[in-house]
Amino acid sequence: MKRKIKVLYIVFSVIALSLALCSIFSILRNTESRYLKMLDFPRIQLFIALFICLLLFVVALKRWKWYDYMLSSLMLLGLIINGSYLIHYTRLVSVEVPFAEKVVATDTKVSLLITNVKMTNRNAQDLHKLIALKQPDLILAMEVDKWWDTNLKVLKNDYPYSQHTTNAVTYGMVVYSKLPLNNLVVHYLNNKNVPSFESTITLESGKQIKFYSVHPVPPTHFKDLPDNAGQEENALKNLGKKISEQKLPVIVAGDLNEVVWSYVDELTGTKNVLYDVRVGRGFYNSYNAENPFMRWPLDHIFVTKEFKLKRLERLSKMGSDHFPILVELVL
Repeated sequence: MKRKIKVLYIVFSVIALSLALCSIFSILRNTESRYLKMLDFPRIQLFIALFICLLLFVVALKRWKWYDYMLSSLMLLGLIINGSYLIHYTRLVSVEVPFAEKVVATDTKVSLLITNVKMTNRNAQDLHKLIALKQPDLILAMEVDKWWDTNLKVLKNDYPYSQHTTNAVTYGMVVYSKLPLNNLVVHYLNNKNVPSFESTITLESGKQIKFYSVHPVPPTHFKDLPDNAGQEENALKNLGKKISEQKLPVIVAGDLNEVVWSYVDELTGTKNVLYDVRVGRGFYNSYNAENPFMRWPLDHIFVTKEFKLKRLERLSKMGSDHFPILVELVL
């Protein structure tokens, strides 16, 4: 019996130490190492797992030795590190984008639905139903190939303005809009196969805003897909330069393949310019819709100070590995 308890203690200690070290090394997320960058993603899971481990450790251990104190200290440090990032997405902090409590002029509102459809997903009907139900002003769809482009063309009657840049390497992008899209430009910020859109949108009030839609590659490698191996990741920094030069109010939306945990200024180089609608409200984990235990926020909406938030929702599954996100903003 004592032998079994000792083996269990060793296994538990190895697991707890691994979780703590992953949390500690995650502070090096701004490195070009893919492995260290990936540690930034599962902060929610690391926090929960460390909390359970530390709780079990305190309750179950009767006689403490010096290495028990050391291990519990490392677990506590891991909790503090992850918690310092996660706290920004709880009600314990103030929101960055204020609530629009009273909206008199409806012509200053704009609603946006962003969805990574998953290129191999062939269930367009559920997305059509969501769009019909929510009636957003703008729709941003990512991972759009020719099949998806064809099946989204039913939106043309209600959304007369659009831009289509499709490909077969999971980085196709389509925007549909009820509002005029002016001066639309397709950028390739860091990879010739990964488009992003820039456009000027005219609201019903006649006021104009700038809309940037982006979908950079993730810090991992997939065979036969766009990759930044051996390159510095500059996509979001290049975007930040464009935003810093803007005089119009700005919305940035897309699947960033990054969990920025409220540190968007580090990724884009735009300090005190862009604000995350999630901060102070919740995680709204958009990925992975297929695995409830491994979820984190990958799809984001950032705005400049001219906007207030009317509504933010994570919508129901529609066959993709991402949940769609709906946001309604007031200028």
